[in-house]
Amino acid sequence: MEPDEVLASLLDDLPTAVFSPWVAERVSLTWLREIDDRLGMTRFEEGAAELVRRRRLRLDPGPITIGLHPSLKEEPALMRHTLAHELLHAIGLLEHNEVHEHWVEKMAPLPKLSDSALLQKIQQRYLGQSSQKEWTCGHCAFNWPRKTLRKPTRCPKCAKIL
Repeated sequence: MEPDEVLASLLDDLPTAVFSPWVAERVSLTWLREIDDRLGMTRFEEGAAELVRRRRLRLDPGPITIGLHPSLKEEPALMRHTLAHELLHAIGLLEHNEVHEHWVEKMAPLPKLSDSALLQKIQQRYLGQSSQKEWTCGHCAFNWPRKTLRKPTRCPKCAKIL
């Protein structure tokens, strides 16, 4: 599915926020460069100070550009999730908080890690760059290699809570 089609399908699901009335006419899509390490980005062309003023006065935000990473072409579910995330920024939900997370998951749930080669690649890149290569249990001193982003809740040997 093309990004413009995904965008059109998501517009009806957006919650009401400060820039909601203008987002359909103001958003344009572009591809990020292949070397970019972000899956998506939202840029308000008017600048930070003007954007604050327009938010406060509930005015038209001006042109908004959403950039998507080209690798998302291969993963429609992840493209939909990323575009939903960026659209929420475009309507004025700028912070990554529980409200933002709720709406992204409602509009376009994140695909499972096992279903996304791109997410697996990102995870492996992060784990490769991380200084924490293994986990250690504070109770039994058991060490095991790190394979996940989140800290485990229990030791696999003694089963005590970490």
